[in-house]
Amino acid sequence: MSGPWALSSERMSRWLIALSLCTLVLGHSQQSDAQLRRVEDTFTAETAGITPAGLALRLQVLAWSDDAARADVVAALEGPDLATLAKLPTVGYIWPKDSPVGYSVKYAYRTMAAGGGERVTFVTDKPLGSYDYRKWSATGTAAKTEHGYSVIELTLDAAGNGTGTSSLVTDVVVDTATSTVSLADGGAAVLTQVRRQPKA
Repeated sequence: MSGPWALSSERMSRWLIALSLCTLVLGHSQQSDAQLRRVEDTFTAETAGITPAGLALRLQVLAWSDDAARADVVAALEGPDLATLAKLPTVGYIWPKDSPVGYSVKYAYRTMAAGGGERVTFVTDKPLGSYDYRKWSATGTAAKTEHGYSVIELTLDAAGNGTGTSSLVTDVVVDTATSTVSLADGGAAVLTQVRRQPKA
């Protein structure tokens, strides 16, 4: 084919190649960061009741958020510009299976529950699914307000097994008084087979 269409196609091919290279470099950089910094905790899970379903996730904690770090995230979420959130220190990653790119976790916090269990909450600086061709969506539930970030909450028993939910299916609760982020009770379990992994 000749003419302007051929030129447009060539430019598009170059653009796609450049985008792929940038994605690979970003993914390599994130993996190197996770390898260089000690991983405090690792959880695995599988998506259910959302699209995509059956996707394995690995959730890594490089550092649990202290009071000051939590306050910074809460301030960013309450502020007019979410770009502030992306500039905060990365304290972990959420890795979809077979993806070279992970989602940066800016908030990682855990609270103890009755019986020795715990609730673990993560906030990412981008919505999960941002790197996919089709964004993640809830199935069979009313759509929730879309945010420029994602909140994931795991509920674990004393053995480190449990389920999880996300801001796709329930409301985000930001408490400035305690500098905490959580999800409203009653959200559907969209993460199954949640397990804390033994430390290497």
